[in-house]
Amino acid sequence: MRCRHLNPEHPEENEILVEGLEREVVMVQLSDTHLPAADGRDPHPARQAAAHFAAYFQQRTPGGAVVAEIFAGLLDRARQAHPDLLALTGDILHFPSVAGLEWLRHRLAGTDYLYTLGNHDWFFPYQTWSDAGRQAHYPRFFGLTGGNPACQVRRVGGLRVVALDNSTYQVSPEQADFLRRQLATGDPCLLLLHIPLATPSLLPAVMARWNAPIVMGGEEGWTAETRAHWLVGEVQPGTRACLDLVRQAANLVGVLCGHIHFARADELRPGCFQYVARPGFEGGCRRLRLKPYR
Repeated sequence: MRCRHLNPEHPEENEILVEGLEREVVMVQLSDTHLPAADGRDPHPARQAAAHFAAYFQQRTPGGAVVAEIFAGLLDRARQAHPDLLALTGDILHFPSVAGLEWLRHRLAGTDYLYTLGNHDWFFPYQTWSDAGRQAHYPRFFGLTGGNPACQVRRVGGLRVVALDNSTYQVSPEQADFLRRQLATGDPCLLLLHIPLATPSLLPAVMARWNAPIVMGGEEGWTAETRAHWLVGEVQPGTRACLDLVRQAANLVGVLCGHIHFARADELRPGCFQYVARPGFEGGCRRLRLKPYR
C-alpha cells in the first residue's frame, strides 16, 4: 500500500497521502489535557487531589488558564475543522472522578470521537497502581468507549481507526489479536495509543526529558529505581506481538499517541510515522488530513 507523509515535522498540521481511501478524511487529535475535577460523589482524597493537581497544571498552562477552559477551547477549535473523527489519545482526565467523566460526556456530546485511555484516566493518585485498579474503573468509561476501553475500531472514509489501551505499557495477547484482525482486512489503518512505541530516534529525547524510557517496548535505559517509580515491567508477549505487527503491516499508515508531553514525529518504517501530540494542558492540538493517493 502506498503512503506518503508530506510534512511529518509539523507539530500541529499534517497531511498524508494514502492508497485505498474512499475520500479525504480529517482527524483532530487531543491528548494529555489532565482535567482535574472532583466533587462529593468521590471520596475526600479525590477532592484534595483535584485541588492539588489543578494548581500544578495551572502553573504550566498558557497564561495560567484553567485546564477545563483550555480543553473547552480546544474542542471548539477541533469542531471548526469539521473533523470526521476526534482522536482522544489518553490522559484526558487526571483521574476517573464522577465529576470529570460527567463534564467530559457533556462536552463530547454530538462529536464523533474515539477515546483510548491513558495511565492517569483510570488511576486515583491516593490508590495503589495496578491492573486490577484499571479493571475496577473500566466500567466508568464504558459509555465513552463503546463498552470496551481495551480495544475499539471505527471505519471512516475507507480508513480503519483502531484504538488500544496500552496505559500499563503493555497490551494483552487478546488486544494484539484484535489489531491483527483489523490489519487483516486490508484497509488502510491508523492506530491510537496513549504510550508511544519505542523507536531508536525517539528514545534519546524521552530519556532527556524523563530520565527513563517511558515508551512501550523500551528495554534499554531502565534502572531498578526508575522501573519501580514508573511501575513498568518487562515487555510481555502480547506487547511484543503488537510491536511486531506494527513493524510488519504494510497497510498501517501511522500511530497517534501522547504521554511524553512534547510533540514529535518518528518514522516507524517506510510509509509509517508515529505522531506524538503536544499536551492539551499546554494548548496542543493536531489536525491530520488523509487524502487518497492518486
